[in-house]
Amino acid sequence: MPNNPAPYISKRSQVQRELSKGDGIRSRLEDLPEITLASVRADALATQLATDVTGTISAGKEATVFFAFWHDFPLALKAYRLHHTPHAKGGKRKGGQGFSKDIMSYWASREFWILDRAFRAGVNVPTPARHVDNMFTARFIGEEGQAAPLLKDASFEYPNRLFDMIVDQIFTLYRAFIIHGDLSGYNILYFDHKSWIIDFPQAIDFASRPGRHRVLREGRPILLRDITNIVRFFTRFGIKADPESLCDEAMEQVGLHDRFSPEILVR
Repeated sequence: MPNNPAPYISKRSQVQRELSKGDGIRSRLEDLPEITLASVRADALATQLATDVTGTISAGKEATVFFAFWHDFPLALKAYRLHHTPHAKGGKRKGGQGFSKDIMSYWASREFWILDRAFRAGVNVPTPARHVDNMFTARFIGEEGQAAPLLKDASFEYPNRLFDMIVDQIFTLYRAFIIHGDLSGYNILYFDHKSWIIDFPQAIDFASRPGRHRVLREGRPILLRDITNIVRFFTRFGIKADPESLCDEAMEQVGLHDRFSPEILVR
C-alpha cells in the first residue's frame, strides 16, 4: 500500500478503503466482540506473548494498553480493539461494531515495526518485544508496577535539557524515515530523567523511496504540527524556538534516495 501522510486510524481509514477496493466490499466494518482483560490474558498466554496479564494501563479510542509479564519481566501489552464511531453503516451506531480483525492486526503489525525501527535508530521508545495478531508487547516504562507519567503531568528539573532531548528524538525519527504524526505532551513519557516517545498508530513511514517526494511534501505540515506542539508545551518554561526553522532543519537531513542506516543516525 502506498505511503500516505493521512492518519491510518480514522473514521474510515486509508487501509479500509484500499481493502474495500480489492475485494469489492463497500465496508469492512464488522460486528465483533469487544476485548476484555480475561480475553487478552487468554490470548496472550496461548500465543506465548506473555506469561500473565494483570491489569489495564491506559485505554484509547483504538487500543488498550495492559500491564503484562514475561515471567518476572514487566511488559506493556498493546491490543488493538474495536474502533467505535458514531458514523457506522446506515448512519446508526451499532453496539460491538468495528473494523475487521485483519485490519486491527495490520495496525498492530505496522506500529510494532515502526517502533522497532525507531528503537534501532536510537530513539527513546519502549523496546519492542513481540507481535501476534492484533497485539504486541514492549518494555514497560515505569517501576514497581507504576507507569511513568505523561510529559504533561511530569515534574522535571531541567526543561531546556528535556526540550533539546525531545527535539533531537524528533530529528532522529525523521532520519529513520518516521514522522510521529500526533506528538504532544500526551504521548511522551518522562522516566529516569528522559523522554520516551510512545503511540505510533498515526506515524508516517516514508522509508520506501518510490513516492517519497510526495510524502515529504505532504508530510511537512504534520511534522511542523508535531514540532509546534512541543515548542508550545515548553513555552511555559520560558523556552523560545521557531517551529518552522526546526522543521526545515529536520527535513534537510533526508534526501529522496537515502536508505535507512542506523549506524549514521548519530547527530
